[in-house]
Amino acid sequence: MECPICSHRNPADARFCESCGSPLEATCPNCGRAVSPQARFCRHCGHNLADAGALPGATARPSSGLAAIRSAAPASLTRKVLADRSRIEGERKRVTALFVDIVGSTSLAEAMDPEDWRDVVTGAHERVSAEVYRLEGTIAQLLGDGVLAFFGAPLTHEDDPERAIRSSLAILDSVRRYREELVAAARVPDFQVRIGINTGLVVVGTIGDDLHMEYLAVGDTINLAARVQSAADPDTILVTGDTHRLVSTLFDFEDRGEISVKGKAEPIHIYRVLGARKGAVRPRGIAGVDSPMVGRRREFSTLVQILDDVRQGQGATVAIVGEAGLGKSRLVAEWRRHAPAEASPPLRWVEARCLSFGAAMAHHLSTEILRGLIGAGPEATPEQLSAALDRTLEKAFGEPTDEVRPYLAHLLGLELEGDAAARVKYLDGPALQARYVSAYAELLRHMCQQTPTVIVCEDVHWSDPSSVDLGAKLLPVVGEVPLVVALVLRPERDSPGWRLLEAARETAGGGAIEIHLAPLSEADTEHLVENLLDVQDLPEEIRTLIQMKAEGNPFFVEEVLRMLIDQGVLERDEEVWRLSSDAGQLRIPDTLQGVLASRIDRLPEDAKRVLQIASVIGRTFQVRILEDVVEHQSPAGRS
Repeated sequence: MECPICSHRNPADARFCESCGSPLEATCPNCGRAVSPQARFCRHCGHNLADAGALPGATARPSSGLAAIRSAAPASLTRKVLADRSRIEGERKRVTALFVDIVGSTSLAEAMDPEDWRDVVTGAHERVSAEVYRLEGTIAQLLGDGVLAFFGAPLTHEDDPERAIRSSLAILDSVRRYREELVAAARVPDFQVRIGINTGLVVVGTIGDDLHMEYLAVGDTINLAARVQSAADPDTILVTGDTHRLVSTLFDFEDRGEISVKGKAEPIHIYRVLGARKGAVRPRGIAGVDSPMVGRRREFSTLVQILDDVRQGQGATVAIVGEAGLGKSRLVAEWRRHAPAEASPPLRWVEARCLSFGAAMAHHLSTEILRGLIGAGPEATPEQLSAALDRTLEKAFGEPTDEVRPYLAHLLGLELEGDAAARVKYLDGPALQARYVSAYAELLRHMCQQTPTVIVCEDVHWSDPSSVDLGAKLLPVVGEVPLVVALVLRPERDSPGWRLLEAARETAGGGAIEIHLAPLSEADTEHLVENLLDVQDLPEEIRTLIQMKAEGNPFFVEEVLRMLIDQGVLERDEEVWRLSSDAGQLRIPDTLQGVLASRIDRLPEDAKRVLQIASVIGRTFQVRILEDVVEHQSPAGRS
């Protein structure tokens, strides 16, 4: 009997897979008793098995343990999944599968009472699921003593591989603490897990009210995650090359070479995750290839004028708005290069970046900016952070700051003592927020009066609501001192960060200067490609292909070129670039799949349906054809 999860061939009488521990017997979703694979109705209760909603190759309905874990999912996650389930059922999703298993579970279980062992395993599952849910992953199955989780289905994010690895690192930390508890209580001699991660495709099936999701694995997505997990050492994380390629600059890895995997003709490359790189961001561009900024002369001139104004003592709020990949961060980078610290008068430049999973991290953006103002990097210890805050306050105020330091220290998460602790201890949420605003504003006024300051907030569309509320109350300071606050965001009007732009528009003293980026023209796109490839006479077929695939998005231009080069479709012959094979059916680069899928999933249901239909018709068609198909597909058209 072949396991539907890891493809291991088991003896005919096996009830659980010998390789991954997943159940091999199909069970009735109504009564939970075993049924034969060919059965149409349950012989025990008569339930119609055809109505169970299972996809071919999907596994049985969840156990009571899995149901309990899913019931513990955060309410915000449950609402998102249930709100979108009708729009994503039946869709093919690129997911990062995370497979966690307990090391030596068989020997541990044999030495314990079954109920005690089940209690230990349940505790492990709860800790694993908590870290998965924290970054909006979902629990797909409990496989024996292990857990299979998905990042990318049913909810899609453009950084799901990164979320999966960050979740895995947090799982290892949580299980280490759990091990200490178990060993201290003499319940087990040792307790460790190992984790395997792979990125690939699944088809999403029915999603129940309890978050149970049927799915069909496409290819070896889950099989590879299970196989890689079994190759991992205790207390380690292994990822496949498909996952590593998408996050290679965000984490430190150890190259473990190639391993042979059952069912795969060729060995697969694996990497061990060593840890997250502090302050690392996803890179742009092609290694060793660069281009001057193209097509943003007018926008850049506006930013240069803002720098001239702040040096003359005039503050401003500027919003740089554009879809993913249109060059917001590149524009900011060029702006900063135009503002050297040695210019007169010198400028203080502070940058902070919101995280796609940071909305639930209270005051993340606020503290990142504050760290930048006091010169404390991501590696700073609490002692170094406290010293940096004291140095900054002494330089800015030149006197004791009892009305400022306790609240900024509390915002930074520093431990307070004595009178400082008493000032904070009995404040409720609104009162504490008001103190944060007052102390923050005083610090900005004093620092900016000494040195004109530019604060750049990247990816504000991902900002946490508490930072948005604090920031909205601080914006009036730009009208009092030489301070520029730059909000860099996507036009996502339902995001918390958009409220910050709306607050800037309403701020007394002129509101926000808004720079909206549009796609590059065909001429600018061609100029960008010529710069990147360092060639003036570009073959017409390459020019047409890139224009068609990228549609004026600089990030898409770079990624399409990278894909063409990596796949050997675009090759350099001495000083000339040539297409070495047909590129007409090239798939979307993996680096763009998450960005596009996440954006599509945020569309209203009707708009998403129209887009799906249009994608089947083709790139170019008459609107009348689309209207006819949409009308035929609608409930009214089918009646």
